[in-house]
This record gives sequence, structure tokens and C-alpha cells, in this order.
Amino acid sequence: MWKVLANAVEMLIYAAVYIILALVAVKVIGATFTTDFEKKISDENNFALALICASLFLGLAILLSSIVK
Repeated sequence: MWKVLANAVEMLIYAAVYIILALVAVKVIGATFTTDFEKKISDENNFALALICASLFLGLAILLSSIVK
């Protein structure tokens, strides 16, 4: 039982690290370009920019999963 609890806690820690990395990456990319990602995606319905942000999240997830293994 303790091993299951330890694995759950480890998973939550890795999820928190991923969320923090994803938010920092979006802010860094957003600061690099002169556009506001959140505004363009939500207000202007820019689907291409949404796909770019989604690929950024997927890339970070793949990177983090390779670090965990």
C-alpha cells in the first residue's frame, strides 16, 4: 500500500513540475514574440496558434516523460 501511495505522490510531483514548465514555456515564447497568445487564441479564434501551443505542450510532455524514465 505504501508503494502505491509513494507512486501517486511521485506522479503528482511530476505533474506539478510539468504544469510549471508548461506555463513558463508559454510565457517565454509569448515574451519572445510580440503577440498575446491567450488573446489571439480565445478572442480571435486563431486555430493555427492554438496548434502551435498544443505542440509545445506535447513536446514538453515527451521531454518530461523521457526524464522520468
